Amino acid sequence: MKKSYTKDEIYLLKFYEMACALGDETAEVDRYAVGRAVGQNDKAVDSLTRNLLQANFLKKGEGSSLYLTSNGLRLLYELKS
Repeated sequence: MKKSYTKDEIYLLKFYEMACALGDETAEVDRYAVGRAVGQNDKAVDSLTRNLLQANFLKKGEGSSLYLTSNGLRLLYELKS
């Protein structure tokens, strides 16, 4: 049976994929680029990322960039297993 993911989880999975494509799973990635890749508008991305930042899964980088924390990586490993 296929597991269904929340919008937050889908966003984190795409974030991880895009960070790894840059060569490092903790690389800074633009929050809006990830949002567009998963079909979210900028307002929805702001709301999603605010929740993920408060939960300490992401941290702010330069400008609109974010990066994964150790908690975010741990969640992703659990989601993938």
